[in-house]
Amino acid sequence: MPTVPVTRNLIVAALAAGLASCTTANEVTNTDLGLPPAASQQSADTPVETAAAEGTEARYCPQASIREGTSTLQKKVDEALDYQAVIVNAKRDCRIVDGKLHITVGVEGRLMPGRAAKNRSVELPIRVAVVGQDGVIYSNLGKLSVPVEKGGTARTFRFVEDKIVIPPATGGIAIYTGFDEGPPKQG
Repeated sequence: MPTVPVTRNLIVAALAAGLASCTTANEVTNTDLGLPPAASQQSADTPVETAAAEGTEARYCPQASIREGTSTLQKKVDEALDYQAVIVNAKRDCRIVDGKLHITVGVEGRLMPGRAAKNRSVELPIRVAVVGQDGVIYSNLGKLSVPVEKGGTARTFRFVEDKIVIPPATGGIAIYTGFDEGPPKQG
């Protein structure tokens, strides 16, 4: 009878879908960005010290996202494009160390030279901010130097902010990243 295999396949598919939704519904996944440079340079002779410095995985790790309107930075010379930088990804990793939440945020993007590009390095202003229900908890404007080559191709850039230390939280916090050139110039 052909309905038994069809029914069995439907039951198996329904069970698989149900199990898949159970394992992902309330799970927070930390994206491992690796150790900060200072921690990664420790010798292998001190595994206990290394484990203590790394801390434990945090139960809650706020989502990192690119703030709307801050993902693209364009510079022009007259009407010709000098370069365009675009942030395409933001990730985070959270650890509890000495009772504090240590957050490492990674930002990845691409810089594309335009027709007016010259051989040089440009500084990209990248802001990382942690915002809670009562306002800004942490904010830092970092500068990342990226080479631009006349007639060159797009380059990937990566920026890591690893100095965020805040009290542990159970929710209500967001991490925002993006380009920040400051307030618009008047006149």
